[in-house]
Amino acid sequence: MYRQDCVYNEPPKSRAQLLVERILELENKITQIESGSGSSSGNSSHGNSSPPRLIGRPSPAGAVYHIPAPRRTSPTGNSPRGINWIWNPAPAPVNPAYLHELPSRLRDSLIETFLQNRDRCCLDLHVGRFIAALSIPPNDHRALHPALVQAVLLIGSYFSRSPSMTDYEVRFLAQARHDLTLSVTNADRLHDFVRASNLVAFYYFCKGNYTEAYQQVSASSNMAMSCGLHQIHSSVWRPGSGMDDGDQQFLNHPVDNTVCFDKVMSMVVGRPSHLANGPLADPAFRVTTPWPRLIQDYETAAVSDQECHSVESLYNTRLVHPMARPETLTSLRVQGLCLLHYAYHLSHVVNPVPQDVHLLHTAIQYYQARLPGIRNAGEMGEIPATLGVSPVNQRLVLIRTLPLVATLVLFQHGGDSEARRQCGIASQGIVAIIAELADDDYSGLFVGLGHIWNLTCQIMINISRAAIAGTREQVNRNLAVVMRALKKLSIVYPLLGFQVQQLELMHAGAA
Repeated sequence: MYRQDCVYNEPPKSRAQLLVERILELENKITQIESGSGSSSGNSSHGNSSPPRLIGRPSPAGAVYHIPAPRRTSPTGNSPRGINWIWNPAPAPVNPAYLHELPSRLRDSLIETFLQNRDRCCLDLHVGRFIAALSIPPNDHRALHPALVQAVLLIGSYFSRSPSMTDYEVRFLAQARHDLTLSVTNADRLHDFVRASNLVAFYYFCKGNYTEAYQQVSASSNMAMSCGLHQIHSSVWRPGSGMDDGDQQFLNHPVDNTVCFDKVMSMVVGRPSHLANGPLADPAFRVTTPWPRLIQDYETAAVSDQECHSVESLYNTRLVHPMARPETLTSLRVQGLCLLHYAYHLSHVVNPVPQDVHLLHTAIQYYQARLPGIRNAGEMGEIPATLGVSPVNQRLVLIRTLPLVATLVLFQHGGDSEARRQCGIASQGIVAIIAELADDDYSGLFVGLGHIWNLTCQIMINISRAAIAGTREQVNRNLAVVMRALKKLSIVYPLLGFQVQQLELMHAGAA
C-alpha cells in the first residue's frame, strides 16, 4: 500500500478578512493606475502624492497612526465575562496600504452628518465646543481622544448612506477599536472611552451584529461602573459657582447613553442587563446618578441632587421632591427604557410577586401622566408649552411608546379581564401614536424603536392566538398597523426588514 499524505482544507475566511483583502486589491489597482498615468506625464514613479492616512484630525509632525489588521478570531467567540476588551492590545504590523489621510472636506462632511444624527445615537453635546475640541492637539487632555473621533467618523459614514463610504466604515471601525485599546491601556480620557465604545456599539446595533453590540455595551458599562459614573452625587453644587472655560464640558455624563444601549441590547439579545435598575437591585450596581440635565446645568453648577431625581424615585413616588425641576426629554427617554426593561424582566419570572407587578404598574402610570403630547414643540432640554399645532416630535414618539409597550409586556401573560383590558388600552395607544406619523417622520426615529415595535408585534401575535373571534379581529388590525410602521422604518434601517419577514411567518403560522 502506498501512503498518501493528508490534505487539510483551510478554514473559511471571516467577513472582515474578505473585506480587507478586497480593499487591498482595489487599492493596488488604483496605485497601478496612478503610477501608469504618472509615468506617462513625466512624473516620478511615486505618483503625485503619497497615500493618505486615516486620521480624524490634522496630525502633528512626525505622527504615524496605525490601523491594526483584523483579528483572525471572531469577537463573538468564547471569552470571559466582566470587562471584556475585545481588541488586540498591541498594534499589529501594518501594510502601507492601510495608512490613509482623510480629506478635510470629507472629514468635515462626516462630522456634520454625525452632529445632525447625534440624538439617534442617544448622545447629547455642545456642538460649538465639540467642534473646537477637534482642532486641539491629540496629546492635550482637553482634546477628544482619537477613539471618540474615529467613532464619530464611523457613525457619520454610516448615516451618509453612501455606498462609497462602505470601505471607510471598515477602516474607521478598525481604527476606533485600536484606539479604544490604547485608551484603556494608558488610562487616557476614559470618559471618552465610554462614549466612543457606545458609538461603536450603536454601529454594530444598526448593522445587526447584536452579539458584538452587547459585548461592546458590556465594555462601556463596566468602565462606567469602574469610574463610578453610575453613582455620582451632586449635593455640593451651588447656583452661580460656575467653572473655568477650560474645564467646561460639552457632553452630558456618559452613563446616560450607556443605560439606554444597555437596556435595549439586553432585551434584543435576551441576556442580563449590566446596569441594574429595578427596585430590588444590588446597591453596589444600582444606578443612583441623577437623571440627565441640560448641558448648561452641568456647566454652571446650578443643579443638585435635591432638584433632580434618580432610579429610586422612579419606583417610589414618595421620594419625588415637590420642588424638582421639570424633566428633560433625555431623562424621560432613559426613564422609559428602565421601566420597559424591568417589565421585560418580570415577564420572564415564573409567578412574579404581585406586589412587584403592582409597584411597576404604578410607576408606569405615574411616568405616563407626566409626559407631554407627541406634537410638543420642545426638541432639546426643558419641555415648553405647545402653542397651536406643532409637528411631531420624533424624540417623543419613542418616549410616549415606552410606557405603553411596558404595560403590554407586563400584562401579556395575564388571563384575567383586567390584564386583557390593560393590553387592549396599551395596544390602542401604540396604534394612535403611529397614526400621527407621516412618512417623513420615520427618518429621524431611533433604531431601538424598531425592536420595540417588533416586541410589540410578537406579543400581539401571541394574544391573537388565544383571543376569541371578535377580540382577535381587533388585535389583528392593531398588529397590521404596527407591522406597516415597522416596514416603513426598515427603509431607514434595512436590518429591520428581516424582522418583518420573521413576523409575517410567525403570524401566518398562528392563523
